[in-house]
Amino acid sequence: MTVMQIWQEIGVQAAVSARAEEVLRENEALFSGLPLEKWRTAPYEEGLSALKEALGEDEDGMKLFAAQSQEALLALREYEKRGIGRDIFLATMAFMARFSGEALVRRGRVEWTWDWWFPRQLALKEFRLGALEYEMTEGAAFGGKPSGGNTRRIFLHIPADADLSDGAVDASLAAARAFFPKHFPAFADAEYVCESWMLSPTLREMLPETSRVRRFSERFSVVFWEEDSPAFRDWIFPSAVAAPVKELPEETLLQRAVKRRLLTGGKVGWAEGVLKG
Repeated sequence: MTVMQIWQEIGVQAAVSARAEEVLRENEALFSGLPLEKWRTAPYEEGLSALKEALGEDEDGMKLFAAQSQEALLALREYEKRGIGRDIFLATMAFMARFSGEALVRRGRVEWTWDWWFPRQLALKEFRLGALEYEMTEGAAFGGKPSGGNTRRIFLHIPADADLSDGAVDASLAAARAFFPKHFPAFADAEYVCESWMLSPTLREMLPETSRVRRFSERFSVVFWEEDSPAFRDWIFPSAVAAPVKELPEETLLQRAVKRRLLTGGKVGWAEGVLKG
């Protein structure tokens, strides 16, 4: 498999793949001499910092996109050694297509700005299993506070294209509970947690019982709520993150409900919770 084949398989947009191929051609000597395997498995910030320094000027981030694509090819070898299916590899690496495509839609240009998160997938710490993504972590406590001991948790992440129907979420959780004991037995008994605007206690009050967001949130016991966090705007109002409350869009039931709450002084914020059961 080549990086071009990976891009094709995961649905990278033609404009993005064309630009990435151009970058690879123009920097062939540079890329061939990079210790990508070493940086792929290094602590996230350390490996990424070394990679950025080696690549030099990279205005649109596409040198990083190309280099991380090569790291993905190296990660595939580790998937194969561990007996992890290529379907899971491609679903996980589709992160690249999702966020490079988002830049095209939102900003109308080819660029790669999510290099800072992607090392998790490249180091085999995060996987897409059906509707959701799962990240293995150690030592992180709720509310960003340090925790003692060797606390293992599996964080659920909710991709923008996730199907949050009951059946899809149930299937994803079942896949995760089979996947980690088999491939990462140290996390066989890890607790499943999530941090998201979707877990905000106020959303449960605003949304009807049939809401998929509400039904998803009710799977968790909230243990920390940062009620003044503005981070929810990035996800609920992506086209108007900094807009005054009165000017926020009302295109969906969720946007209308949140806007009403904000106009009356209510909160949304960001919450963390533990999966029940």
